[in-house]
Amino acid sequence: MDQTININQQDTVCLLPRLSVILCVNSTNPWLLEALESVLTQDDPDFEFLIAANACTDELWDWLCDVLASDKRVRLFRTSIGQLAFNLNFLAEQASGDYLVRMDSDDVSESDRLRTLRNALAQDSVDILGSAVLLIDADGKSMGKIVFPEKSEDISRALLSRTAFCHPSVALRREFLFEMRGYLGGFTSEDTDLWVRANRAKARMRNLPQVLLRYRVHANQVTASRFGYPEVAAHWLRELLLYPNWYNIRGFSISLTKAVFSRFLPGIGRYRRKLH
Repeated sequence: MDQTININQQDTVCLLPRLSVILCVNSTNPWLLEALESVLTQDDPDFEFLIAANACTDELWDWLCDVLASDKRVRLFRTSIGQLAFNLNFLAEQASGDYLVRMDSDDVSESDRLRTLRNALAQDSVDILGSAVLLIDADGKSMGKIVFPEKSEDISRALLSRTAFCHPSVALRREFLFEMRGYLGGFTSEDTDLWVRANRAKARMRNLPQVLLRYRVHANQVTASRFGYPEVAAHWLRELLLYPNWYNIRGFSISLTKAVFSRFLPGIGRYRRKLH
């Protein structure tokens, strides 16, 4: 059911968007329960929580069913699809919310995350809304904060050399994702591909300056991070071939340079498996 809020104590009424939190998991990890609880204990409890257990073991599936069975906001799905992008598309199809709120199985949502996103989207219904994130280590200790560009034009400029969103922090307008034909694949860069295509489509993009997600950095991310650079270069090559302009030349040149030299620089992208 749609809700309403009063703005500036006037008679103006703004519809609050319905939210669907979507999470994919294919193996257990030490932080999974914390990630799930950070969603289920939000101070705004009006949401649905869709979880795809993709290509997982029977033990993980049984554990999820046992832990989550009593919460009616949760909808569990078991799929045989191994790749993240296709499971995200599957959950988007199943969701009923106006916006899809991403969540990863090793991160932590701040308790006011959904309330803050919902209120921001009620006043400015952008296509993609992200936030600042706090980097934490395997033990949950703070490692610093990443603040992303807030306005569409600044996000567009940032995309040339780095990501402009933290993928698990974003809320995506569901119909917009369908208009973009969903995620198109990629082993570690399905998010960058979507941002690049969204930018081409003149999407309305925004980041909030508040930290709404604690993004966990751990050893399993390091090796996989390097594989994202050639993929990102391929995304920019596609854009250049489709639309040969100076913007896409710059994007391809920068991403190709990163792809070539990342193998010689062990530290490059150490904290960026999902941030590319």
